[in-house]
Amino acid sequence: MLGEFRASHARRAHLIGEHAWEVIDGGSGEPALVLLPAAGGSAESQFHLMDRFEKHTRVLSVGCPATLARVADAVTGLQTILAGAGITSCYLLGQSLGGIFARAYASAFPERVKGLILANTARYSARRARMVRMALSSAQHLPRKAVVTVLGARVKRLLHGHPDRDFWLEYFGRDELERVGQRGIANLGACVEDSLRLDDRPRYTGRTLIIESDNDTAFTPAERQALRESFSQASLCTLHGAGHLASITRRDQFIEAVLEFTRR
Repeated sequence: MLGEFRASHARRAHLIGEHAWEVIDGGSGEPALVLLPAAGGSAESQFHLMDRFEKHTRVLSVGCPATLARVADAVTGLQTILAGAGITSCYLLGQSLGGIFARAYASAFPERVKGLILANTARYSARRARMVRMALSSAQHLPRKAVVTVLGARVKRLLHGHPDRDFWLEYFGRDELERVGQRGIANLGACVEDSLRLDDRPRYTGRTLIIESDNDTAFTPAERQALRESFSQASLCTLHGAGHLASITRRDQFIEAVLEFTRR
């Protein structure tokens, strides 16, 4: 599937300020569905979702620059990309860290968001955000082999029993890690801590869907509850027995939840 996707989808680079963004544009129709990957992932990392979504509408997958360390820069970059693509209204799907960027963009430009989808994300407490930032910052001082080992152990746990675990283990540990680099991992931690500033902004009050997993170990139950309380207008889809990588482990349910929301 990845080979076919690479052969049929071109990656476009956009230099916005000091950050090099990557975009893959597929499908057709309106309104567009914009994907913001988890963990600062590449545009390509969403190939397993684009393959299905673009049968229904236009889909933009927007990869996060490894140099990005502030949420405000993510909002600026995303707005520039969408304006350049002629998209004035979209459904915005953000997973994990991508969900933090999606929240910020929707708060800044609510008139441009037809619907907001927050998947496997939450509102960090101040203490936990700083802990995550410190843990990820330490990655830049570790040998690459140690980082790959830690990442691999994490992916193995999250994809335990999944038939494509070995593929994703290699993909995240090689393709994605080479793109982000150890400094990029530290920048992800900086974005997490910077996300605390979102609490000072007006919140998006439009149509919202929260997709959560009841076994998501990336966030505490209190942090997931805090997100639900922040978006009291949101519909809730809980994937029982699923973990943090629900878009992979529960791909069909995940995709159907998104499509049902956009159809409504």
